[in-house]
Amino acid sequence: MAFDACFFDLDGTLYDSRCGMLDRINQLIDEWILRVIPMPREKVSSFRHDMFQKYGGTLPGLAVEYGSDYYASLRYCHNLKVEDFVSENPELRSLLLQLPGRKYILTTSYRFYAVRVLKALGILECFDGIIDAVDVFPAPKPAPEAFQRALQITAETDVRKCAFLDDQPRNAAAAHKEGFFAVQVGTEYPGDPLADAWIPKIEDLRSIPELY
Repeated sequence: MAFDACFFDLDGTLYDSRCGMLDRINQLIDEWILRVIPMPREKVSSFRHDMFQKYGGTLPGLAVEYGSDYYASLRYCHNLKVEDFVSENPELRSLLLQLPGRKYILTTSYRFYAVRVLKALGILECFDGIIDAVDVFPAPKPAPEAFQRALQITAETDVRKCAFLDDQPRNAAAAHKEGFFAVQVGTEYPGDPLADAWIPKIEDLRSIPELY
C-alpha cells in the first residue's frame, strides 16, 4: 500500500554520510562544546557520547544542562558551505516526485541548514515541510515525543499510514515502536531487527513496494 505521508531524516539518509559534511559538522560541535565548557579536548568524545545517550544529541544536552544558547549553537555548528559536499541528485528527485503522498523532513539539524542541503541536492520542492531540531526540542529522535510532535505539526492523524526513513538504527527502531513503517537507509550501521525494511542507499527507494 502507498502511505499518506513519508518522513525522511536528512543527514546520512538523503545524501551519503561519507561526503565529509558530517565530519565538518562534528568538528564544529566539538568547537562549540569547548566554548561552553572548559575541558581537555580528549574528553570531548566521551562527553558527546553521554549527551547523545541522554538527550539524543549534544546540543540539546548543552542547552538543558549548561544553559547553552540553543539557536546560536545550531547556527554555529551548521555554518558551512553545503555545496562543497553535496550536489544535485536528479535520480533522487525523480524518485521523490513519483513517491505517493506527502513528504516531510524530520531532522535533528537546523531548519536553515536543511533548506540549503535540500536546495543543493535539487529536491527542496519535493517536500511539503520540515520538522527541525527547534520543533522537537528538548527531545529529538529517538525520543517518542519527537515522532509525536512531528505528527502533530503535520496534522497526520494516523501513524499506521506514515512511513519513516533514517540511517540510524535506533531511530528506525523507535519509529517502528511508535507505529510508523520504518525503513533503515545505508550500510554504515547494522540493520536494526525492528526496522520494517532496509535499503543500502536512498536511491533504492523503488525496491520497497510498500512505498509505491
